[in-house]
Amino acid sequence: MDFNNVIERRFVDRGNHNLVLEISADEYKRDYDELNDDYAMNLLESYLQFRGDDGRPEDAKIDYDPRFNIVRISAKVNYLDNDHTRFIF
Repeated sequence: MDFNNVIERRFVDRGNHNLVLEISADEYKRDYDELNDDYAMNLLESYLQFRGDDGRPEDAKIDYDPRFNIVRISAKVNYLDNDHTRFIF
């Protein structure tokens, strides 16, 4: 997946970091054959690695918006007590 084509939105609510990724459904379907939260977590971990972000995603949820043909993935991102995530290459 070309992570340069992903729209990223982040916000902090009472100290909790949240991340929303928006991806063209066509782009998503090139790598994944269905929408499920396990795939969403896999994609989030890969995306954060690509960005060099040492946050740890939690509670990933995935949703499809047929009006815009967009896949949205939302998750909490944990930075506390984080000894820098080790990336697997």
